[in-house]
Amino acid sequence: MPAPDVHIVIIDGKSGSGRKTLAFELALTLLYNAQKTALLLTPDSPLRQTLQKRKEKFPALLTPAILNREEFATRANEFNAVIIPETNAKDDLAALASTYITILPANKKNAEFFRKNPSYINSIWELKKKIAATYNHSLDWVVCENNLSGRFLEEPSAELAAVARTCGFRTTAPLNRRSAYQTAATGISAQDKSLAELKNTMTYEDICAKRELTKLAEFIFS
Repeated sequence: MPAPDVHIVIIDGKSGSGRKTLAFELALTLLYNAQKTALLLTPDSPLRQTLQKRKEKFPALLTPAILNREEFATRANEFNAVIIPETNAKDDLAALASTYITILPANKKNAEFFRKNPSYINSIWELKKKIAATYNHSLDWVVCENNLSGRFLEEPSAELAAVARTCGFRTTAPLNRRSAYQTAATGISAQDKSLAELKNTMTYEDICAKRELTKLAEFIFS
C-alpha cells in the first residue's frame, strides 16, 4: 500500500490509559483548526456511540468522520489527518503512520514500563526502520503521560524524561485529570465550549483542557 498524503496518528497504550479519549479530543482540536479529520475505528469501538450521541444532541457541531479499516486505502486521502486509537506498532496500518503516540498513566511504575518491556521499544524501532526504508520519511514517536491521579503537572515526570534520552522518543506535556475529558456520556468536548450555544456551560476546567490539547496538537504537528 503506498503511503497516503495524510498525517496518520497512531495512539497506543494500555487499557484505561485514555487512548480513545485522546483520539476524540485530538480529532476535535484539529477540526476546530480547519483540518479535515477522521477517526479509524473498529466496529465495536465505544467511540462510535460517543460520536452518535454528539450528532443526536448537537447536530450542528463539528464531528470527525469515521473510517472502517476496509475503506482506509480508498478514503484516507480525503483527510488532512486520520487518527487510529485501536492498533499497535505490529499492525500493518502502523507502517503508514506519521506520528506514533504512546499514552500511559503518569507514575513511576509506568515510566519504568519501557525498561521492563524492551520488546515494546524494539517493536517501535522496527516500525521506524520499516517506514524509513519503505517511504523515505521518519516516524515521530511521542510519549504523553495522562495524569489520572488528579495531581496537576506541567512537565513530563523526571523518570520519563530519563528514559526518553535512552529510548529516543519525545515527551510532551502531560494531560491532567479534568472533568472536561469525561465526554463519553454527552459527546461534548471542551473544544465546543467557545460556541455561543454552549458558552454558558464553560468552566475553568474546560479552558485548561482546551489549552492542554492545543499544546499537544502544536507539539505533534510543529
